[in-house]
Amino acid sequence: MITTKDHILNFLFKRPQHFFPLLIFSLLIFFFAKFVLTKNLWFLAAFIFSPYLLPLITQRIVLGLYPIEEGGSYIGLEEKKFQPWLFSLRIQQIYLVFPQLERLLFFLPGMYSAWLRAWGSKVGKHVFWTPGTVINDRSLMDVGDFVIFGHNTYMSSHFLRVKNGKFFVYVKTIKIGSGSFIGAFTKMGPGTTIAPGSQVQALSQFSVNQKHPAPNQKAEL
Repeated sequence: MITTKDHILNFLFKRPQHFFPLLIFSLLIFFFAKFVLTKNLWFLAAFIFSPYLLPLITQRIVLGLYPIEEGGSYIGLEEKKFQPWLFSLRIQQIYLVFPQLERLLFFLPGMYSAWLRAWGSKVGKHVFWTPGTVINDRSLMDVGDFVIFGHNTYMSSHFLRVKNGKFFVYVKTIKIGSGSFIGAFTKMGPGTTIAPGSQVQALSQFSVNQKHPAPNQKAEL
């Protein structure tokens, strides 16, 4: 059912959302130029913090009005319902274009976990992230305590394919239990569930809704 909220959010974001990275980059140039010209520290602060706060605050407001629903749905310009996941993807795209923005967060212990919590993910205490970690859906992670992520681990809580001639996306939170070790270069798809205390070998790959250990398989000690 198409509601007034769908029409309003589509009007505001459906086409403009494709230009989010360009908009943020343009703002950065503007704030830096104003700082150079005026020496005003407010413009310097805006230059430093806007690429983090602007996407984050915008996402929390929009998804507060229209949350992402787990499961499958069609996406595209022809769809009449507002697509919160697609909006979320676009607003986060700046960090794929400029990955160094997030890499800077790894300098402060606990900052990357706090960053993911700010986006809406659940992250426990004393989680260790390597700087090569890639998370595509920052609001769709559920990580327990004392989890270690190896080098270049990759997590995507969505899966996209063509179905019936249209783009179809499946979205589901990735869940990693407390005390788990995720080996280097591991890749996880939507709905991946890692049991507490698991030792995931390097180069492991998990497709949609896969579990570790698999049913009838004992966990490694």
